[in-house]
Amino acid sequence: MSKLKFIFGVHNHQPVGNFDFVFEDAYQKAYKPFLDLVAGHPWFRFTLHNSGCLWEWLEQHHPEYLDQLGQMVRAGQMELLGGGFYEPIMPAIPDRDKQGQLNMMSEFLKNRFGRAPAGAWLAERVWEPGLASVLADAGIKYTVLDDYHFKCSGKTDEDLNGHYITEDQGKPLAVFPISQKLRYLAPFHNVDEVISHLKSLRQPDRDALAILADDGEKFGVWPGTHELAYEKGWLKNFLNELDKNREWLELVTFSQALETIPAKGRIYLPTASYAEMGEWALEPKAEAVYSELAQRLKAEGSYPRYSPFVKGGTWRDFLTKYPESNNIYRKMLSVSAKAAGQGPEVLRELYRGQCNCGYWHGVFGGLYLPHLRESLYRHLIRAENLMEANSQTVVPVFEIREFDFDGNGQNEVELSNRYNRLYLSPAAGGSLLEWDVKEKEINLFDTLARRPESYHRNISQSAGQGQAQGKSIHEMVVSKEDGLQDILFYDSFRRVGLVDHLLGPETDLESFFRNCHQEQETGLVGAWFHKTYREAEQVTVELTKPIKDLTITKKIIFGVGRLFAVEYNWVNRGPSEMDIWPGIEFNFGLLSSGFGRHCRSLSQILSTEALNVRVQDQEISQLSVIDDHRGLTIDFDLSQAWDLWRFPVETVSQSESGLERNYQCSCFLWHKRIRLSPGRPQTLNITLEHKPV
Repeated sequence: MSKLKFIFGVHNHQPVGNFDFVFEDAYQKAYKPFLDLVAGHPWFRFTLHNSGCLWEWLEQHHPEYLDQLGQMVRAGQMELLGGGFYEPIMPAIPDRDKQGQLNMMSEFLKNRFGRAPAGAWLAERVWEPGLASVLADAGIKYTVLDDYHFKCSGKTDEDLNGHYITEDQGKPLAVFPISQKLRYLAPFHNVDEVISHLKSLRQPDRDALAILADDGEKFGVWPGTHELAYEKGWLKNFLNELDKNREWLELVTFSQALETIPAKGRIYLPTASYAEMGEWALEPKAEAVYSELAQRLKAEGSYPRYSPFVKGGTWRDFLTKYPESNNIYRKMLSVSAKAAGQGPEVLRELYRGQCNCGYWHGVFGGLYLPHLRESLYRHLIRAENLMEANSQTVVPVFEIREFDFDGNGQNEVELSNRYNRLYLSPAAGGSLLEWDVKEKEINLFDTLARRPESYHRNISQSAGQGQAQGKSIHEMVVSKEDGLQDILFYDSFRRVGLVDHLLGPETDLESFFRNCHQEQETGLVGAWFHKTYREAEQVTVELTKPIKDLTITKKIIFGVGRLFAVEYNWVNRGPSEMDIWPGIEFNFGLLSSGFGRHCRSLSQILSTEALNVRVQDQEISQLSVIDDHRGLTIDFDLSQAWDLWRFPVETVSQSESGLERNYQCSCFLWHKRIRLSPGRPQTLNITLEHKPV
């Protein structure tokens, strides 16, 4: 009698930098109850992948969980999957780091559980054809991808009852297709439906294979699933039904299937992830067109037939969709290049800075969560600090380097000393893209601009709805608070430092906050001419922007200490007087605008020291922005008093629990109306300095 061999796989992960209480909550709601339940069914063979981020936390907080896993591995009930240790998007990191991450995971599993993994889990199932040789070189025999990948190569459901062999440079790799149907059925539909679908996959004359492998968080962490899986007994009932049907249904691991079922043939899979990823990676306008086409095909009933050929973008498109993501990515590449050949301490920090979650955004918060971005920067900056501390050569008191940091074809200027590292972009209005405070391991300009997202169209429909229980997170549109539609404003520039404005005469705080104000000149965000020159203990980057009869010059003066200075000069080269309203903007990522974050001034009484409100102050020449949480003060000193607007910048983003408001940064705009006489320049000197609290 032929059997259906069934592979059940679970992938558990929490991002580097996630809050400890989130790890603990996931452990208590999903990871522990799942393991406790299946441990009572020793016939239930399954495959488990835990990310290295989670392994490290479990070792520290729940070593008993690892001991229980070890018993199940030795008993043959469970197979452990390898992969990149800190859950990187594998195609997006340098090849040397791919091997390093894979080897780190394999060594960990071998040392802790006595067996090196035969298979690898790929983060978000992001696949590019060259990965076959990378995985093979690391000793990996197979990986697990979505059936969507296979359908994009022309396969149908009838072809996907087994595994295939792919290769790169002649190096073979087995690839297994995960059933999307099973992913969406479990645990959101009745157990009988799942069993019925499994029965439909049986072959009369030979053994067939069915694969369900998905996030372990769907069994307890996703909204409503703990109640569904454990309190209402879905998982227990599922195991009982599997047990009743063992006459025709056999639970196997991937390695057992590889050994007992011949490959169905060769295949070459295109660059892909699961289908939803391709939609999320698109710009909103393109995503709307994609969605329109998909809905049309669904209405016609032809979507299943054509969906593999209705493709969105690729994961790398997030790097163009979100410049802030690209900034982290380019920082990572820069650190990786310097870390080649370094010791394990440096490499571990680099690898932690490659954890994928803070680089992109889909149904989870991801890039929109400031603490995830902060964690990536922290580990990357720490890796740089370690390399400087370990350097066998004399580290210069300051360094200047010009190179294409952000990959746009135009050079940025990197300035570095013992305390700071700045990245200045002449091509982006002479703005400061990054200000790394080395001793605190933070980027003060770690921010995110307000941008339209396709799901913003649905916000008014979702207001006031409660959590939807028993639904896949892909199916839910829920707002976590009312009124989110009232804070939907969009920026036309990056929220970084030294962003220059020439404000229109009708501009006020409210219109500037909403980014609906008029600018006298929009060309300031474009390229500025620049030149650099060095003196004994400082370097000056001079940027110039001619606009009709007005010439603006700003000089960034960078030395050996904690502070740096900016000198502004506005010159009217025309024949008559000119009225201008310059604004100089800084955006600081403080993780919150509430408790422990405030400001004060020595030059004038502020209307409020709070940072969580929109405020306008007059005639301010000194300001201290204080972050008690990170033990840091940022001081502004101006050569003359200017007016100041300040406000928190908040976004509306999607998460697995609903649409939510997120603080991204605090904006400070120094501004002053100036009447320029011909040939008589106006100047302003600003000194910025960070100090420990």
